[in-house]
Amino acid sequence: MYEIRASETFRRPPEWATLQRELFETMADAVGRFADEYLNENGEPYWPPDDHVGVDGFDDVIEGFYNWPLVYAMGGDERFLERAREAYEGALKRGSETETPFGHPMVVDEFEQCRDWFHLGEGNLFTYNMGLAAPDDETVVDRAERFAELYFDDAEANNYDGEKRLVRAPQNGSMGPEYSDLSAFGDQSTFGGYGSDYRWASHGLPWRDTGFDEAAELLDPDNEERLYEIYSERCSRGDIPLNLGITSLMTNAYLHTGDDRYREWVTEYLRAWRERTAENGGIIPDNVGLSGEIGEYTDGKWYGGFYGWSWGGWHYVGIGPTVAAENAVLLEGDLEYLEFPRSQLDVLIENGIEVSEDPVHDTLYVPHKYGDPGDYHYDASDVLTENDGEVLWRDGWYEFKPHRDDPYIFHLWYMSLSEEDRERVDRLRDWGSQDWKQVDFRASNKHGAGEEYAWLSYLDGDFPAYPERIMEANHAHVRDHLALMGEEGGVPEDDALDEDYLRDRNPVFHRGLLQLTMGAPQPVYYGGLVMAQIRHFDPERERPGLPPGVSALVEDVSDEGVDLTLVNGGGADRDLVVQAGAYGEHKFAALEYGGERGQPESNAIRVSLPSGSRVSLSAALDRFVNDPSYEFPWNKSHAPARE
Repeated sequence: MYEIRASETFRRPPEWATLQRELFETMADAVGRFADEYLNENGEPYWPPDDHVGVDGFDDVIEGFYNWPLVYAMGGDERFLERAREAYEGALKRGSETETPFGHPMVVDEFEQCRDWFHLGEGNLFTYNMGLAAPDDETVVDRAERFAELYFDDAEANNYDGEKRLVRAPQNGSMGPEYSDLSAFGDQSTFGGYGSDYRWASHGLPWRDTGFDEAAELLDPDNEERLYEIYSERCSRGDIPLNLGITSLMTNAYLHTGDDRYREWVTEYLRAWRERTAENGGIIPDNVGLSGEIGEYTDGKWYGGFYGWSWGGWHYVGIGPTVAAENAVLLEGDLEYLEFPRSQLDVLIENGIEVSEDPVHDTLYVPHKYGDPGDYHYDASDVLTENDGEVLWRDGWYEFKPHRDDPYIFHLWYMSLSEEDRERVDRLRDWGSQDWKQVDFRASNKHGAGEEYAWLSYLDGDFPAYPERIMEANHAHVRDHLALMGEEGGVPEDDALDEDYLRDRNPVFHRGLLQLTMGAPQPVYYGGLVMAQIRHFDPERERPGLPPGVSALVEDVSDEGVDLTLVNGGGADRDLVVQAGAYGEHKFAALEYGGERGQPESNAIRVSLPSGSRVSLSAALDRFVNDPSYEFPWNKSHAPARE
């Protein structure tokens, strides 16, 4: 393995390095306190309560600690991994004892019984993070394989039709696609179930041909029974783009095993959706029947499916193409797969409307939904409207607004690192919102892009204070959650004890650490894998992450490679291994450091950092040239280069 020794010394570590190490330590202390106060003596969450009957919310419980293994994998204390294991086992036990209306539990064989991949994707982020944290844990590997097996053609769950290359229902899981009755969610579920008091009006379902002429009619309790009937007729069978999130489950299994069955499943299923998109004139359809026909249950319409172009729109539709393309690029090394999500973003751009909100730039308001003509009087924030307040509808497209909190355009650029995709990022920027050269000290929502645009300004050289600002913001987020814990003094009261109680109090924030240490954005929250330029390992302790006292800062990311500074502010000499890519998928083609040059021609290098030393290096990367794997660099059992 190519070796580097740091020779530059310092009297005081840089501020960003000190803040980074302090954040690791503060969050480690907070994790123990959080688990002690918000989990019971057996390590189980207090939600669902013993009398709960429902099918919703298990993913929300997992979201309360899903990022703990990820922070461990970046260099966090052992407590992150230990308490994460404890919390997950407790949640599985609680879920396996919670009844549903179907005569079986919420969690069967350690996997949710039947849910959509918006929520399954969120809950399985923990599964993927455990691959980064503990790939040598037999239980982790076993679960990765068992979960992926649920979606093979010969699986007893019957989720997948291999001949037609389609998932048989929008909701699926360990019990198969037979338990997707929306009316069974129950009043105790998120949003009070999916009855008439749910936000159907803003979802704008295209059910007008069934007697619903105005969006507001969907909120009438007298229409609730008919609403469920129509859902069952049109949205409970067949395939939808969200199911492309299953490719992460398959990719996760491949990263553990190297078994080509998983890789082939990803590429074949993605190919099927690309063919459907081509058949539909270049726009991905949001519903495909069990026969493989587009619009089979929606009177031939390519829109109107579950979590589709009318139900939530691009925010949901964009998940599948983005995540699946990322996974295919990782597995195959072919950037052409990115043309799939790129083509869908271009459809939105082509149909966008420019609005002057900035003295220099216009903001492009892109349509987020597609539906039939009709009455669009309903409350929708930050969208273009007619003079009378009705949501603007143009040639089927509506809800025109900036491409604000969806991460898809940023991930497209990050994977390709092309100038053309960077121009798309700028084209879709909301020029009327917060300055790129600021960090919001309020904790962002769960799916927020984690200050990606401010980070991009830093990489461009326009926001040099970003590393310090994002670390300060993360410290503030931790303190805010610790303050809430102090105010409550234990388990929240009954009215605050819901499926979100752990997530809303989780004191661990990982996004700034991902950006600074690995040059990586927040993964697509609804089931994406971590995609990174580099990753660090501690060879002395034979574990992932930065060694104690060591900090890392990725200072540039481009199609040529990365610039990286490593600092040892601790009292002991340290060694670390730097890997090219989160899974060793890249290769170090050339290095420049301290006046030296080298050509490692490997996906890992070893760096010696005496106490009080630092090293800055520029690494040229050959991207996606190696077979990806969760294996530690010193345990590689096969030649990583692709055939």
